[in-house]
Amino acid sequence: MKYLLPTVAGCASVAMVGTLLVSAPTASAAATSPEVSKEALNVSKEGLNVPGARDSSDSTATAANQSATSNLPNIFKSQTALASAKVPDIVNASASAATGSVNNVSAGLTSGADEAAPSETEPAPAEGAENEDPKSDDEKSDDEGAKDSSDESKTQDEDDISGSVRQKTEDGVNIALISDVLDVPQNNPSLVGFTFSESKSNIRIQVRVKHGSEWGNWDSLDEEQQEEAQNKGSEPMTVSNASAVQMRILGDSAPSEAELVLVDPKRAAGDAQAVAENDPIELDDQVSGDSAGAESAPEQSTEDSADAEAATAENVDAAAGATVTNQNYVPGSSTVDTVAKKVSKPKIGSRSSWGAKAYRGSPDYASGIKQAVVHHTSGSNSYSAGDVPGIIRGIQAYHQQGRGWNDIGYNVVADKYGRLWHARGGDVEKAVIGAHVAGHNTGTFGISVLGTYNSAAPPKKTRDAVASAIAWKFSINGISKATSSNMVGHRDLGQTDCPGDAFYAKMGEMRSTVNSILKTGEQPGDSKDDSKKDDKSKDDSKKDDDKKTEKPKAKTTIEKYAEKNKLGKALGKEYAVKGIKGAKAQKFEKGTVYWSKKTGAYHLSGAIASAYKGNAVTDLGLPTSSEKGGLEDGGAAQRFEKGSFYWSKDTGAHYTSGTIMKYWGDKGTVKGHLGYPKSDVVYKKGRGEQLFEGARLVWAEGYGTTEFSPKGTIAGGVSDDNAPGGTTPPGDDSTDDKSAADSGEGSADDKDSKDDKSKDDSDDKSKDDKSKDDSKKDDSDDKKKDDSKKDDKSKDDKSKDDKKKDKPSKAEKIAAQRASIIKDAKANLGVKYVWGGTSPKSGWDCSGYTQYVYGKNGIKLPRTTSQQRYAGKEVSIKDAKPGDLIWIPGHIGIISETKGQMYDAGSTRTNTTKRSYSWMLNRGAKVIRVVG
Repeated sequence: MKYLLPTVAGCASVAMVGTLLVSAPTASAAATSPEVSKEALNVSKEGLNVPGARDSSDSTATAANQSATSNLPNIFKSQTALASAKVPDIVNASASAATGSVNNVSAGLTSGADEAAPSETEPAPAEGAENEDPKSDDEKSDDEGAKDSSDESKTQDEDDISGSVRQKTEDGVNIALISDVLDVPQNNPSLVGFTFSESKSNIRIQVRVKHGSEWGNWDSLDEEQQEEAQNKGSEPMTVSNASAVQMRILGDSAPSEAELVLVDPKRAAGDAQAVAENDPIELDDQVSGDSAGAESAPEQSTEDSADAEAATAENVDAAAGATVTNQNYVPGSSTVDTVAKKVSKPKIGSRSSWGAKAYRGSPDYASGIKQAVVHHTSGSNSYSAGDVPGIIRGIQAYHQQGRGWNDIGYNVVADKYGRLWHARGGDVEKAVIGAHVAGHNTGTFGISVLGTYNSAAPPKKTRDAVASAIAWKFSINGISKATSSNMVGHRDLGQTDCPGDAFYAKMGEMRSTVNSILKTGEQPGDSKDDSKKDDKSKDDSKKDDDKKTEKPKAKTTIEKYAEKNKLGKALGKEYAVKGIKGAKAQKFEKGTVYWSKKTGAYHLSGAIASAYKGNAVTDLGLPTSSEKGGLEDGGAAQRFEKGSFYWSKDTGAHYTSGTIMKYWGDKGTVKGHLGYPKSDVVYKKGRGEQLFEGARLVWAEGYGTTEFSPKGTIAGGVSDDNAPGGTTPPGDDSTDDKSAADSGEGSADDKDSKDDKSKDDSDDKSKDDKSKDDSKKDDSDDKKKDDSKKDDKSKDDKSKDDKKKDKPSKAEKIAAQRASIIKDAKANLGVKYVWGGTSPKSGWDCSGYTQYVYGKNGIKLPRTTSQQRYAGKEVSIKDAKPGDLIWIPGHIGIISETKGQMYDAGSTRTNTTKRSYSWMLNRGAKVIRVVG
């Protein structure tokens, strides 16, 4: 594999590679500069030899991407691509006769209107694209060339590098260029693309992505073109959790100056803070179109729920408003109602918060906007909230450094968590001319949601955020009502499926939300007077107003608290907190105040306030203290009724509670080796788990808390999470819990071990003596048998002979299997302890040893101690038999033939040995019977 070196050259089609959130050690988002790397494309012999490199060009799995439509704005496409979508046989509709273009509709390809749920490797299908004639002239010449390479060399241009059959796809399409397998950054989102100068023949750009050891299908990419661009290139495509990518160009000849470009936006230390400070938009039920009802607390949803909603297919019918239409918009042609109520600006994250580079030159402005256009960006929806700033940063770097654009094309970007971000440079309150839809950039407001939404619409909170931004822009431009003409999807203005079928089907709902906001003039959190429901309530309201002139209304406890703590003006009415009886809350400019008779009033703000939702509310209860800052590494914490929240810039805000919180406290909390929590604590069915910076803590009812490596997971197919390498296993200390043997290891000079050894010697001697007696007895028996045979009259001897012919009983088989297990366990004493090992040659850990011994006797044990715990039935320690397993969380051994002893692989100090298991009994050991 190759890894591209940094440069500042051109760019291309984009593949964003989302990975798990990791903390960056330095700098803020604004100080982080993406790296742009490139590699000239040719025909790589190594690339051709990679499995699947010559797979068919018309894979049904990627047919969705082979149409001329795409999930991106038409401004990102060439006019030839748009022309080929309408008339596939005409390829160079807007290009000179001597110049080829990207062939967006390949021969023989089909593009279905339906698709399955969005996947990380398959961008969504497009609608409205026709198929080319499978017997096009280009393919005919290609086929003829394959038959006669000499004729091909004579007739083709000098730049035509097609040759042997080996350099063609399985369905006979010429591979003009193919790259090596290229590594991509693993720890943060990244973008990969393709650029070129000119092409003398029609080409098709394809990319495939490797996830782990598996390659995905080849996905075809459309060309994108914009007046600001300094080269030609493909559209963006998004993938996630990729380990490598490969690119190929199909066509008669290779385009000039062809390059594959990789953008690494890096992860900035300020990304988490940018997300924490940019509150998601939350609309009241009456505004967002949800069922109306009595006043209640805002929906307590989690960011995980946003992931789930965005990843779940909604099976949207194309008839539900997903038909591609062309309503060519001309600025000034829309009817505008100039009477509109003023709507306040929603929360929009600044460009500096996600680390934007400066606009190249000066932004252009229109006199105002008359239309809003809704988009999606295409690709995987599996990004995390912390990935968002980097993704936007990477798109801008791709457009500016790779393609030479002035800036990112959209005016505002929304994410699936309901946050809004200022994208294109310029004053967002004015009509900045963007680059989001060809021919319709002047006088329009372009807003795009990160992700692909063909099969599943964005979460409700995201749709509300989009509606909130559009309502605000409409209000300041004198538009009082959203209609199907002034609030449109990208597909209404061009040949594309953007913003996706499922998202487009929600346009009517979003227009209604916009109109609700415009009607009241109120944004999310704005104070509302819902008391005027009938004439009687109006009269009562007037009476109350009269009373107010005489005597001011007494302030509530929450209002007094907010005033005392200078939280600013109220952003909504007091409401009941869902899930906590008698609890009240109210939002203010600088935080949300929570109150109950039991706890009193305390407020939440910043990252902790954003994280306090969903399970956190019911798990923790209400806050019982103010936020305390100045902790280790500049962190902060806040106590609640049943636990605490902790925050640091590297880990974000997470809560802990119960037994795990107590254990963490005993270890020094954030000052100890465990550091800050990196996930919320989860308790379920007698088990608890939480990830910290220094370890993963696992608690099991009756067994206590065990530390595991913070890397990896405690799941099927992985090795025990005892500390790797030369480090000491968790709790492996002779002074820990005042135990001479701990966590799978006994002291080297364990008294029990010495006694056991003596006992073993005594047992062996006794066995030898017994063996001698048995030998004498056998001689006597043989003599008797000989006498018996001579007279052939003994019925007892006949009975014995019959029994010898019988098969062994079940009990005898079990006893034999147990004896064999003990034999194999004893035979491997002394094998070295190796964390994660599973064989006697290279060494093993405790569960690797038990798995091996049992495997030798035809029993397949699972890999980890936690799984082996449930491999058989639990029996009492008094009923334990040789060959049974003895288990505590994090360690396991095989009960030996000697009472009170076991065979186990303890640690690097003891390796594989026979020793006492009394220390395990003190920890609530369980005996597991697998045999019998």
